[in-house]
Amino acid sequence: MPRLQVPFALVPLLFGCGSAVYAVRATRASDELARAEQLGAARRAPYEYQFALEHFEKARSEALEADYGAAIRLAEVAREYAHRAVLLAQRVERADPGGVSITP
Repeated sequence: MPRLQVPFALVPLLFGCGSAVYAVRATRASDELARAEQLGAARRAPYEYQFALEHFEKARSEALEADYGAAIRLAEVAREYAHRAVLLAQRVERADPGGVSITP
């Protein structure tokens, strides 16, 4: 019987963790977005960068409304696409150092 009481005692703590988990995921996404920005992803990987940016902003909006489940998922998508933007920006930089390979 004592073993069952310990998990039930922790249940209230688990419900309060949404904001903490969101904060960690949002920080990771923000860091990756900053890295992408430094690499010029807005020019070199515009789709991935903008997709990440929009998801990050929506994650912040959902967190303000205390919908932490949605905010966490959106922050993860933002981090993933920001990372894709970083990789693509690095690839473009290696192919065309100092410039952007997109020309009108």
